[in-house]
This record gives sequence, structure tokens and C-alpha cells, in this order.
Amino acid sequence: MAAPIGGMLADLFPKKSLLITIDLLRVPFALSPLLVQGQEHLWIIYTGAFFLAAGDAFYSPVRMASIPALVKQDRLLYVNAIEQIMVGAVLVVGSSTGGIISYLFGLQAPFILDGISFMVSALFLIGLTIPSAEKSLKQSDPVESGPSTWKFIFGSAALLTFITIELTMPLANGVDNVLMSVYALEVFKMGDLGVGFIYGALGLGFIISSFFSNLLKRKLVPLIVIFIALEGLGHLILSSVPTFSHAIVAALFITFVGGISNICLSTLTMKIVPKSQQGHFFGLTEMISKTTMGISMGAAGFLLELFDPRTLSFWVGSTYVFFTIVYAILFSRVDLIKEKKQLRRM
Repeated sequence: MAAPIGGMLADLFPKKSLLITIDLLRVPFALSPLLVQGQEHLWIIYTGAFFLAAGDAFYSPVRMASIPALVKQDRLLYVNAIEQIMVGAVLVVGSSTGGIISYLFGLQAPFILDGISFMVSALFLIGLTIPSAEKSLKQSDPVESGPSTWKFIFGSAALLTFITIELTMPLANGVDNVLMSVYALEVFKMGDLGVGFIYGALGLGFIISSFFSNLLKRKLVPLIVIFIALEGLGHLILSSVPTFSHAIVAALFITFVGGISNICLSTLTMKIVPKSQQGHFFGLTEMISKTTMGISMGAAGFLLELFDPRTLSFWVGSTYVFFTIVYAILFSRVDLIKEKKQLRRM
């Protein structure tokens, strides 16, 4: 529930102040594991993890709503591509260096660096100027109450389509996330090293996808549908790969095409949703996607008791293809230009 609150605050208060405040408030919780001396202090780890997760839920919609306020619409695609580089770098560099740093400097070092990273982020933000949507709010009727916000969303076929995607895609993504480590550990018996390789390939796929953003300037809707279908194809291929090296290539392909669909979807959403309502909308979609993802990942463990990993991977790929058909139908019924003008008037 933290994400919708963060989104609401992003539309009511200066985004820069919110981002800095959330960063600074997360510092003590990032450092809290340093206080753990034994099993009796495990509650500190759980408490810190809870508040860090809540902080991320607050932070994410505010950050997403800040991007269109800082960037011209014709540059949104490039910024979202850079976002994919960041996600890929975290998967490739973050996961590997965390273990190396812990090995060289002890288990306390990563927690100290985590706390420092939040403080550095706040320092960068101090020098940033984020234009507010105050003028837009004065020119139109502000949507502040819960019922008005829901009326705003349900009155738009485009927004309902975006929410449908945020609700359904994580159903496949959650199982997908669990399957990757299962392929490394159980299917190909590659151990922790195999998990590292396959997640490195996932991160590399995101990074490579970002370099194709200059080819994605038009026809965002067809690109979203096509590349989600290709992501499903990647899972169908993964379900039958003969060797671990082939599995790594399939994993790279999955995040490469998935990264492109993410870039296109984020850019299209930022262009359609009015700036004065982006906090509310991104907060809602963040809550929906994270909740659905959590349920899906929990269900994955149960499904693996019923199906072998290859069979489950086949069904995940088939689910992506089915969702593609649904999204194509939904988008075919939406006039995005008309919807954009209507949302601005609302």
C-alpha cells in the first residue's frame, strides 16, 4: 500500500524534497544489520528489510513521475533506455561485486556501502531542479480524492489497458524469475556458479536492449505487442534447450526482447498520462505489479511441485503469447491520440 501513497504525495508535494527525504530516511535501516550480534537480534534484519522495501515502494512512483517532468517527450525513450542499462548493471555488476566485497572486507561492508549509496543519491538530488505540475493543476480540476482518481482511470480505455498489462505481465514474470535459478541448480546442475552466469546473462540482455532505443521512435504499440510475443517465444525455446550454454543464450534473448517492450511501454505511459496525475497512476501500477509479482513467485514454488521446470517454462511462454493476443485486442480498441487529449481535458 506504500506505492499509492507515494504516488499521491508526488502529485501534491515537490518531488525533489520527497526523493531526498526518502533517501535519507532509508540510511539508518540500510545500516541496521550492523547492530545484529546474534539470533536474538534477527528482528532488526526483518524490520530493516520491511522499511527498506516500503521506502522503495514510496520512492519508485515519485521517481517515475519525475522523469517526464525533467525530460522532453521526444527524449523519454532514451531516458527509459538508460533505465534498462541501470537494471542490467544491477543484475550483472551488483550481484557479483556484492559477493566479492563481502569476501574481501567482511559481511558488514555491503551494508555500509548501501547506506552510503542512499546519502550519495540525496547529494546528487540536492543539485537537481524538478519542475512542478502546479501550473497544470491550476488550469484544470485537481484530482485529489480517491473516488475522483478512480473515475479518472476508469474513464480512460488507454489507462485501463496499461493497468491490465501491469496486472497480468507479473503473473508470468514471477514464475519466470524463480525458474531461472531452478534451471541453473536443478536442470543443469551448475550450482551457484550457474545461477551467477544465468543472472549475468539476464542483466546483459537488459543492457543490450537499451542500445536499440534509437530504432524505437515510432509505432510503440506494435513494438510492445511484438516483443512481448518474442519474450514468450524465448521461454518456449528455454523449455527445450539441450545444454546450459543454450540456456544462457535463451535467458539473454528473453531479457533483450523484454527490455525493449519495457522501454516502449514506459515511454508510451509517460506520454499518455497527464503529468499532474502521473504520481497517482505510477503509485497504483507499482502496487499492482509488485503484489501480483509476489503472488506469482509464491505460486511458482507450488507449481514446481506439480510440474517439472521445462514443462512450467513451456506454460510460461504460452502465457506470454496468450497475453500478447489480449493486449493486441485491447490496443486495437483504443485511439491513443484521442485518449491523450481527453485525459488532458479531464
